[in-house]
Amino acid sequence: MSRLPPWPPLPEVVRTLMEELQGEQFALDGPRESPPRPWDLCSLAGAIEDAVWLWLDEVAQWLNRTYGWTDEQVIPACWHQHEAIAHDLAALAFSRIDVYSASSAAFVGRWHADMEDFHRRMTLSLGLNSPCRHSHHGESPPRYTAEMANRAMSDRTSQTGE
Repeated sequence: MSRLPPWPPLPEVVRTLMEELQGEQFALDGPRESPPRPWDLCSLAGAIEDAVWLWLDEVAQWLNRTYGWTDEQVIPACWHQHEAIAHDLAALAFSRIDVYSASSAAFVGRWHADMEDFHRRMTLSLGLNSPCRHSHHGESPPRYTAEMANRAMSDRTSQTGE
């Protein structure tokens, strides 16, 4: 049994798309329409879009539990309403898959540096006194915590029937 919470597994539809993308680089049958890149949120639609956004909620919860040591490191539940944070979160999440599935740990440190950059950019995007940081847009409690953010994201996921 692991002592650490596992990284959220990719939804089946996204995993299938990733496998298709991997196979695309070896296709020699000429040009064809490229499948969407799941880390490019603007290219997604339908079931893949829904699956990626719900998975990113799980990733945000995992990051909050694992690395949400201070309020500035907590990804607020409203992350999906902030375009810059959504794009950064997708890049960070999919790059972690690449880094941790490599045959060596050579880039793991780089991913952690990227995560620190993500937290810095998130703070710049939200601002230090953002309502997203303090009692989510006026709600209680007065200090927004990883637990509150994760609860709000879990509630959103359960409302979609997943």
